[in-house]
Amino acid sequence: MSKITIIGAGAVGATTAYTLCTHAIADEIVMIDINSQQAMGNALDIAHGIPLSKPVTLYSGTYADSADSDLIIITVGVPEKVGESRLIPLQKNIDILKDILPQALTYSPNACLLIVTNPVDLLTYAAHQISHLPQSRVIGLGTVIDTSRLNYFLSQVFQLDARSIDGYVIGEHGDSQVIAWSKTTIAGCLVEDYAKVIRFPLDDDFKAGIENEVKQTAFDVWKMKGPNCYSIADAIKVVAEAILRNERRILPVSSVLHGEYGISDVSLSLPSIIGKNGVEKVLAVDLNDSELTKLQTSASLMKSFIQQLNL
Repeated sequence: MSKITIIGAGAVGATTAYTLCTHAIADEIVMIDINSQQAMGNALDIAHGIPLSKPVTLYSGTYADSADSDLIIITVGVPEKVGESRLIPLQKNIDILKDILPQALTYSPNACLLIVTNPVDLLTYAAHQISHLPQSRVIGLGTVIDTSRLNYFLSQVFQLDARSIDGYVIGEHGDSQVIAWSKTTIAGCLVEDYAKVIRFPLDDDFKAGIENEVKQTAFDVWKMKGPNCYSIADAIKVVAEAILRNERRILPVSSVLHGEYGISDVSLSLPSIIGKNGVEKVLAVDLNDSELTKLQTSASLMKSFIQQLNL
């Protein structure tokens, strides 16, 4: 029997619960929120459709109800404001982690943590420090969604199924993220080489334009309709599935690094093998000099904020 607890029943938490249920990722799912009525309402709304989908036990509850969870997903936190840095609500969200993690881990000491709340890299680092769990079991959603956005935008340019594109965004889930163009391929070719094969002209600023779209699109969506929740829930589903089904799938999740690219004691996203115990291995694949410099700059920026944290 597999069990997931989702802490936070807002737009992202509720959409995640719905997505996990429709894909039957776990046998049992518990939703917890300080607003117990909202958690109960969302849980009932989703549960009423379960007979039309796949058998899953879903309900709202307390930390005691979350006992023996395999995975705890953290979506609760102080929300961002349109156009502001993800770093602004940082300390408030750390204080929330200090409150909820000891309660959740008291009942599920062997669970993996999946941090979704932003700024996700800094909160993943904080969760590792607060929980005292092994690095492998504290995972940030990181650039899984940024990588999906990259592949989507490239698929629109080249009019391809996005699953035909193998791209990676690494580093921070935020302004200092790095598109690993040297590892982004279509049919085994680098993007510019594939464009030559199909005789598709690329503008000189093509890569810069894609990089800006990947960074900016979440804010554009927020201006239109509020929180990004559907695509985020899909990204969460992929990570949860890799853990609960021991897929050993390679995903660009955030975790505390220990010497990769000369970077330590900071949480950033790199391609990682994900299985039942969380991050089984972080893959330090070869990067070109520009990408490596940008990644190290991203790490330095995160470290400057870590030094200011009250943990």
